[in-house]
Amino acid sequence: MSFRSRTIRRRYARTSKRLSTSRFFPLCSWNSAVEKAHGRIEWRAIDVLPAEAAGIQGEWPTVRQICRVIRSRQVKKNAEWQKPQHEVVYLVSSSPASPQALLGVNRDHWRIEIMHRNKDVILGEDDYTNRCDNAPRNIFSLTGFVLKILKSVAPSPTRAIEHFQDDRNRAIRLFSGFY
Repeated sequence: MSFRSRTIRRRYARTSKRLSTSRFFPLCSWNSAVEKAHGRIEWRAIDVLPAEAAGIQGEWPTVRQICRVIRSRQVKKNAEWQKPQHEVVYLVSSSPASPQALLGVNRDHWRIEIMHRNKDVILGEDDYTNRCDNAPRNIFSLTGFVLKILKSVAPSPTRAIEHFQDDRNRAIRLFSGFY
């Protein structure tokens, strides 16, 4: 464990309102490397406890592991580093994967969330009221198609929409094949 991760863990332990009283945690733990990119420093740690040690087989027979993920993030704003932010989340897994793999899966989950965020926030998918027959499936397919077209125009769907708002004939030319 590096000096920085020990410092972050100690600092978190001092600021936590309720520390874990479980004698089991952590049975197996892993710390990710400190990542510096996009104006922020991030660090993650995971503590994994097998479900047998927690004694929950009766309530949840398919659960294999219970995990505690500690995320620490420090953001640079106006050329100054802000106070570090710490977050603790708990995961329940039916996979007997390694702590590194579980932390990777947890992080990759956000790739799916950003896709749904674009469909909801930018295209307003949750506001549609068509609930009968194949309408929800059709709306889902159409919004996916629209996102694919927008990403072919610009890396950001918002920028692509702005591109078409400036000149609506661009959209017609895009579909007709005349650029």
